[in-house]
Amino acid sequence: MSQSKVSQSKESLLASRVGELVANDFRTAHLFSQYGIDFCCGGGITLERAIKRFDADEAALLEALMAFETEGDKQQGLEQLPLPDLLNYIESTHHTFVREKAPLLIEYSEKMVRAHGENHNEIKPLAGWIRALVDDLMPHLMKEERILFPAILGLHNQVEMQNCFGHIGNPINAMQYEHDDALQIFEKIRELTNGLVPPAHACTTWRVCYASLAEFEADLKQHIYLENNILFPKALALTA
Repeated sequence: MSQSKVSQSKESLLASRVGELVANDFRTAHLFSQYGIDFCCGGGITLERAIKRFDADEAALLEALMAFETEGDKQQGLEQLPLPDLLNYIESTHHTFVREKAPLLIEYSEKMVRAHGENHNEIKPLAGWIRALVDDLMPHLMKEERILFPAILGLHNQVEMQNCFGHIGNPINAMQYEHDDALQIFEKIRELTNGLVPPAHACTTWRVCYASLAEFEADLKQHIYLENNILFPKALALTA
């Protein structure tokens, strides 16, 4: 890539909104999480502003983003998927991830309580917040799969369905509220874990727990962004 093309690419990236970059290539979500950039609720600002706001390493981040562009296997923007495919993607990717990883987070945190809970005051509250997060997310997934997603699919297929919630906006609002609640719980987890950075004396389970939490957070924010900013607007548009 010539120097002029590199500069042009950098300028284009810096001027792009964070949320648009994630929507176009969801691999960027994990990268933004790594650099501490909020792409979920803070996705409406440009990358240049986000880098300054979250004090990220601009040169390293831009290099990583441009590497995605040259790899040749860029994912199709999920905003282009038809609604049925988008629903299937969310369930098979994000819902499955939560169900697979959540029990491990509980297992790791409980091991930490048994091994270190008496000597490190943050561990018992951390285990409690992880349990609270899982307890919030599991029924949330069920409500989406059994109530909201079938209703959205019915709207897409123009099939009249019996429901007890009235307008589709009502369950959507409820799910968005629960999304906010899950993110607030993760803020508590971040406070207790020094931003998910294990202390120097941390054992292997401790380090694995924090690394798993970081992975879980990245997927959760990706999951919430996808629903709040792509799925739900598409569903609401069907009622306009």
